[in-house]
Amino acid sequence: MKKTTRLQWKVLRYLFTYVIGILFLLWFFQVILLQPFYEFNKINVVKEVADKIEKYIDSNQLEEYVSSLSDQNDLCVRIISENDISTRNAGCRISQLPVDKLLEYANLAIQNNGTYLSKSDLVEMQFVPDTLNTVTAKFNGDKNVIYTKVVNLESDSPTIIMVNTRISRVNAATQALSYQLLFIGIIVTLSAAILAFFMAKKIVKPIAEINEASQNLSKGDYKHMTSQKDYLEVQELNQTLTEAAQQVQKADKAKRDLIANVSHDLRTPLTMITGYGEMMMDLPNEKTDENIKVIVNESKRLSIIVNDLLDLSKLAENKITLNLEKFDITECCREVIKTYDQHLKQERIVIEFDTTEDVNIVGDKHRISQVLHNLINNAINYSDENKRIIIHQRIEGEKVKILVQDFGCGIAESDLPLIWDRYYKVDKEHIRSNQGSGIGLAIVREILDLHHYTYGVESKVNEGSIFYFETTIEKGE
Repeated sequence: MKKTTRLQWKVLRYLFTYVIGILFLLWFFQVILLQPFYEFNKINVVKEVADKIEKYIDSNQLEEYVSSLSDQNDLCVRIISENDISTRNAGCRISQLPVDKLLEYANLAIQNNGTYLSKSDLVEMQFVPDTLNTVTAKFNGDKNVIYTKVVNLESDSPTIIMVNTRISRVNAATQALSYQLLFIGIIVTLSAAILAFFMAKKIVKPIAEINEASQNLSKGDYKHMTSQKDYLEVQELNQTLTEAAQQVQKADKAKRDLIANVSHDLRTPLTMITGYGEMMMDLPNEKTDENIKVIVNESKRLSIIVNDLLDLSKLAENKITLNLEKFDITECCREVIKTYDQHLKQERIVIEFDTTEDVNIVGDKHRISQVLHNLINNAINYSDENKRIIIHQRIEGEKVKILVQDFGCGIAESDLPLIWDRYYKVDKEHIRSNQGSGIGLAIVREILDLHHYTYGVESKVNEGSIFYFETTIEKGE
């Protein structure tokens, strides 16, 4: 199992890694690569100076221009033209070269397309006082660079431009930079430690507080995490967890209500079945068809409640597969209404069907019938004294809309978004107890969502409600 690390230690580790990386880059470029960069730059300057002199080779101001370039770039120049040898900065290395060495450099340049670069270790010649007429040679670690460029190669007397400079060793500079980087490293490391402490306090601490509050959700503590945060991301995280806490609280309440309501609805038919059964056992004269019918009806009601619970569970877990087919939705409505004939006679409820023509749609006929049953049951339960229900079929262009209208107590506007929740009842005092399981609208929502149908509700208090769903008409046979 991978070991987890607290955020503040990760922040500190990342900062120190970043600091060490920056210090290493500084040391590598300013100490290790200082000499190569310096040498590369000096050689480029020598070549650029030679190119500039070539452009002024026939100018009357050549000598003045060459002198200016030599002073600006700390180098010396020698120009050899015909029999004339012109030397600038006579104290430099190329002023001491013999003619045969000059010719050697010129030939090498001609063989190399007109240019030749020579780099050699610089040897200083020193006079020894106790030995007359003798000199000693001492290598001082520097490099002597001579760049030779031959111009006018096609002429009989080409011009030779020689530029000479000295590339010094930068050991002292690199040593000074090393000490400097050491002090910089100490300062930056301390700064990183202070910054890590500040970040842990300002960023990590609020996140830790939110994490602690979120852990309390499992303990049933749904307090809102509304403390002020300084960062947008932390604010968004806090808001998300606050909303999650509210949803968990609602779900927990819905679960308790579901258990209470289902228990209540199961207890009633079970009590009826047990009571009538015991009565028929104790009193043989009570074994009438009427009492047996009560037991059968209450058993059916139990079956409806259990089946609805199972259907809702399967729908919520996406365990139900739709059997899509083209069918006549108008005829489907008629078939569903016909199943209520016996019940409507007993309850004296009227169901009207308002339609002009038959239309086909694509869907799972069994599930759409279940939707119609649940909507009609819901309308019956909330019909009160006005026992009239109208099912409308409206064709709007290429769409067909099925509406189930009742004239009961209606639904308050504030309750409309909640009626599709599991076992939500708008008014528990007015709901009829002889039909449905109380989760019919939740099942309707799940089925219609699976079909991707449009659905909704329109309602006014004391005027009734209209539940509807809409889909595309299938043309042809």
